Amino acid sequence: MSISSINYSSSVLGSQIRNINQQLTDLSTQLSTGKLSQNYSGMGTNEGFAIAGRAQLSNIAAYTDTMTNVNVSINLANTALQSLTTIRNTVQTGSANTAQDLNVNGQTVAQNTAAAQFGSMVGVLNTQSGNRYLFSGTAFNTPSVANAGDIINGTTTQAGFKTVMAERQAADLGANGMGRLVLTTPQPTPSSVKVSEDFAASPFGLKIAAVSSTLTGATVTGPSGSPVSFSVDLNGVNPKNGDKLSVQFTLPDGSSEQIDLTASTATPTPVGSFAIDPGNPNVVPVVPPDPNITATNLNTALNTAIKKLAGTSLVAASAVTAGDNFFNTAGSATANVAATGNLRSYTSTTGTGSVALQDSALAIASTTTSLDSSATPHLNGTILNALANAPTGTTLTITGASGAHTITFDPTVITVTTTASGNTTIGLASGSAAKVSDILNAIATAAGIPAANVTLSASGNIQIATGTGTDVAVTGGAAATSLGLSSVTRGSVASTPQITGSTVLSGIATTGGPEVLSAAFQAGSAGPPAVDPDTITVNGQTLTFVASGASGPNQINITDNITTLLGKIDQITGTTKPSTIHGGVITINTDDPGSLNITSSNSTAFAALGFTTSPVTAAKAPLRVGSSPLGSATTLVNGSATTVQWYLGNDGPGSPRSTAMARVDDSVTVQYGAQANEDAIRKGLQAVAVFGTFSTSPTGQYSGGQVAALSLRVTQALTKQPGQQRIEDIQTDIAMAQNTMKDAGTRQTQAKAQLQTIIDQAESASPDQVASEILSLQNALQASYQVTSNLAQLSLVKFL
Repeated sequence: MSISSINYSSSVLGSQIRNINQQLTDLSTQLSTGKLSQNYSGMGTNEGFAIAGRAQLSNIAAYTDTMTNVNVSINLANTALQSLTTIRNTVQTGSANTAQDLNVNGQTVAQNTAAAQFGSMVGVLNTQSGNRYLFSGTAFNTPSVANAGDIINGTTTQAGFKTVMAERQAADLGANGMGRLVLTTPQPTPSSVKVSEDFAASPFGLKIAAVSSTLTGATVTGPSGSPVSFSVDLNGVNPKNGDKLSVQFTLPDGSSEQIDLTASTATPTPVGSFAIDPGNPNVVPVVPPDPNITATNLNTALNTAIKKLAGTSLVAASAVTAGDNFFNTAGSATANVAATGNLRSYTSTTGTGSVALQDSALAIASTTTSLDSSATPHLNGTILNALANAPTGTTLTITGASGAHTITFDPTVITVTTTASGNTTIGLASGSAAKVSDILNAIATAAGIPAANVTLSASGNIQIATGTGTDVAVTGGAAATSLGLSSVTRGSVASTPQITGSTVLSGIATTGGPEVLSAAFQAGSAGPPAVDPDTITVNGQTLTFVASGASGPNQINITDNITTLLGKIDQITGTTKPSTIHGGVITINTDDPGSLNITSSNSTAFAALGFTTSPVTAAKAPLRVGSSPLGSATTLVNGSATTVQWYLGNDGPGSPRSTAMARVDDSVTVQYGAQANEDAIRKGLQAVAVFGTFSTSPTGQYSGGQVAALSLRVTQALTKQPGQQRIEDIQTDIAMAQNTMKDAGTRQTQAKAQLQTIIDQAESASPDQVASEILSLQNALQASYQVTSNLAQLSLVKFL
């Protein structure tokens, strides 16, 4: 039997003492650091809470940094936008109050200011936040806008805005300065004048919109035809003093202007008037007034007025439109030719009486031949006796547009009276003042047609012209027989006038009905055999023709008209500028000319709309005058290869706000992008560029009028318009992003405090508890040491 020695270091008691010492060390560390452990392994069950909490705090810190950076960008963008607003207001105030005093460069002080402000706007739009251009969209490494000098003046290889503006002005004015209008020379007839546009499908110059007249005895025709024209025929009658001719024009920028010319006897002839020829009563023989000379005066006045309109408002409108051609990405596609429809309409028909009226000497009667049998000469006695039919008289019934009316020949009275309802009594008693002209006038009144439509022919026959508005029915009887009158029915004729917005897409033209397209679109049928419906495909979306009941944007009735068709196309393209039709020529407008692509399954009907080539596409901006000489050009073409591109940033689809996004919370993102070509920014930049670039001759005849007309348009362009984007709208959008981040930051601050509490609870040690545990361990350690000491004094002798 052996007795093992008692070794302190390997004894159970020694191990316990070492454990106590380690616990004391750990507790002392907890007491000094306030932490349960210096590593996660010593934290026990709280380890998971601490790790997750710190991860969330790290995310919040990252979101905070992101929001700080985004706020810097937004604040810079907002400052830039506010600067643009200030510049806009400054230029607008100048354009609204500009004086017409021109410097040697042909500009006003306000225009010089605008030119300087344009450079400022370009600088603002190229604002950077760090290395990010704020108004370039996703192309944030690229300057937003080209150099201001290059934009206006161009480079050695590319034209600038000044060149585009000059080209457009030359094309709009035309070689003769008449705004591409043509006054027929010589006049069509000595008593008439005619004005027409020079080319049906031209986008340039003045477009005739409407004509109205109060000229006594004159006939106004049009505007109609292709190219559109109108004519005024004085018909050998001088107008009265104060009579007026008004012509309304549409200008390239979409605005309207009107020329008013007043007939005048004043000497000298006032501005805006034309002289009525007075003849010369002071010579022998007397020279009577000559309506043909008056017509020549009207022609001269028209020429002067059109040149003035072209030299003032048209020049200003041309500058504004050139700005749109250069800066705006919108475009249009114009039909190749003016299209015609198929119309069956009434035409005036003249009925000639079967009885040749003679007077009492058996000569051919005239309008002044008396109806008094005692007068010399008077209407042939046989006819008078038949009309008088003593003692009761006879009645002639005429039915026109306003119904039936009567003409009573009364042998007992001597007067001619016409009631308000249109009934006339003609006295045939001895002493009557009635004449053949009274019969003619009474027929016209009863029929509701102009007095000029009822005449007496050279052979003495009564002639009734229906006009195009009504038939004239004559009820048979003694009076009708004695005068040889019978009903006159309008004729019907087929014609092919230019199409209008009212032209129906399919059908058979009927007299008095609407015009239909010359080649119709079809709805198809189920068969047999089955026939597919015609379609028009717009930017990949199919518009289908149906017989009736069309619904939604992708169906159209064949009984609809061209206005409805253009509306359907506009709905698909999403254009903000409605498509138009003028002079039989359709123009389809689009905000994105690069994507416009229109085809049809029915090429014949498509050609009847004026589109003889397929697909229909639009030239992309910048647009330049398409041919030389400029004064006779008829097209606008894509000029991107030879023209400075003013906007250099991203121009893709989608909202400009979405071009810059940041995640600011686990489930929250904000969008704060911007692009210099947004409507609100682009329109302001464009208007300032137009105003600051335009110049004219300091001594030109129309220089003051040009600047005044331009100032008016620039002021309007810089005025906030309902329904259009404003710079303030962009500021509101990015302010919403800031509010979103502010709300997210508030939530994160609260979450951060809660997470820190959880982490502190998981990681921190209670000083009181640690102190208590240390005291307990110290007592245990002291007791262990005492036991150990006693055991150390133990010997074999004492043990035994």
